[in-house]
Amino acid sequence: MSTASAASSPEMEPNMTASRAFDPSDDPIFEEPVFTPEARFIQAPGKINLHLAVGEPAENGYHPLVTVFAAVEMWEEVIADVTNKPGITLTMSLVAGSLVADQYQAGAFDPADVALDETNLVYRAAAAVLAEHKLVPEDIALHLHIAKAIPVAGGMAGGSADAAATILLTDNHLYEAGLIDEPTPFERLDAIAASLGADVPFMLRACLDADHPEYASIAVGTGVGEKLEPIKRHDKADLAFVLVAAPFGLSTPAVFRALDEGRAQGVYPEAGDMSVPEEVLRALTGKGMNQQVRASILAPHVRNDLQEPALNVRPELRERLSNPLALRGFISGSGPTIALLAPNSAAAMILAMELREAGLFAADTTLL
Repeated sequence: MSTASAASSPEMEPNMTASRAFDPSDDPIFEEPVFTPEARFIQAPGKINLHLAVGEPAENGYHPLVTVFAAVEMWEEVIADVTNKPGITLTMSLVAGSLVADQYQAGAFDPADVALDETNLVYRAAAAVLAEHKLVPEDIALHLHIAKAIPVAGGMAGGSADAAATILLTDNHLYEAGLIDEPTPFERLDAIAASLGADVPFMLRACLDADHPEYASIAVGTGVGEKLEPIKRHDKADLAFVLVAAPFGLSTPAVFRALDEGRAQGVYPEAGDMSVPEEVLRALTGKGMNQQVRASILAPHVRNDLQEPALNVRPELRERLSNPLALRGFISGSGPTIALLAPNSAAAMILAMELREAGLFAADTTLL
């Protein structure tokens, strides 16, 4: 694993209309702490699900899944730094120009809703790595800063991505501090990730993908999403999307409950075939295809069994799923973020601009 110094952190280009322009230097939520030369950072991407089939719940209450995880070019950062105070401390800032910054500026996101204590998934990830080595938070002096860009409770696994980055940073910190003799084997880090949430193992691989191509940033997930088979690509499948964030979050358990209740009442079809369509895999792995060809193959075959339940919980999202510039619109994960599949990057840029001018929180992106 490699980590990078956090002496200077790259900012995303502002992505908002002139009517919403502001100077982030006027607001402390956009300020990062001053870091020491020992600070290290890892970028953590967001994700969307290009296929999400949900089975009937098992006796433990968990639903078996077959999903295609795909990391997208939308980045948060987690920065780990040494301090003089024993324990683990957390802070958070917002990345100027990001979707979550737009939500905050419009009053649709309150940073105070993110608890920066031991209940935060980032803290729990650090504590879990310590526990792996029979250590406790008081054995270290570690500060973790989250530079947030991905909507909270938006179906894009921003929190899981931060947890994955924290697992890697904490393990690196223990090794550099001489508290462990060698970095923890990936298999153990993967087990820690799975203990924290179904999306965390995939996000762990996505955080490593740049340096270790074997940890692919597109994968088929089974079990509850934690069993992963990387999708190997001959060419980069740089499919273009516009992500449209909502002015609210959605509870994943609430969406799953809505699915179960709807199936019990016959409103939604039973689970049926859970396999990933060959066309989805071909759109991601085919050789010599341009964006438009890949998008045309993928569009008719996107599936998300949680989409209708999410729309049942928040019906106002439905009108945002269709757009003449998009080949397909679908809910990302359990929502409420909507992914609009564009024919190419140019169309995605135009669509994102039009949606922002209409007052929506939108950003164009491609697969990682």
